Amino acid sequence: AELASTPLILREKGSGTRQVLESALGGLARPLIELSSTTAVKSSALSGAGPAVLSELALGEELSARRLVRIPVDGVRLRRALRAVWPTGHRPAGPARDLLGLTRGGTSAAD
Repeated sequence: AELASTPLILREKGSGTRQVLESALGGLARPLIELSSTTAVKSSALSGAGPAVLSELALGEELSARRLVRIPVDGVRLRRALRAVWPTGHRPAGPARDLLGLTRGGTSAAD
């Protein structure tokens, strides 16, 4: 309830991060500011404009250096599915294939 009532620095409507947040909060996310990039949201949060919700992967350095902090929220699950795509007849190679091998279930690029 507190997260849903707190004005947040958010990505624009339609972004994956925003969709996940709105789904988790039943569409109740309150924008303080809407920005079109993760970098802009991160910069605004760093400047003290307000709290933000972003992917943990986008905040690695800021979290490690404690320039930003993670606030756990009980009962809210913010996860999103990612998809890998490539042209028909071309199998991913090198790092792309390695990355696919790390995904859920370890599905190989040949599958």
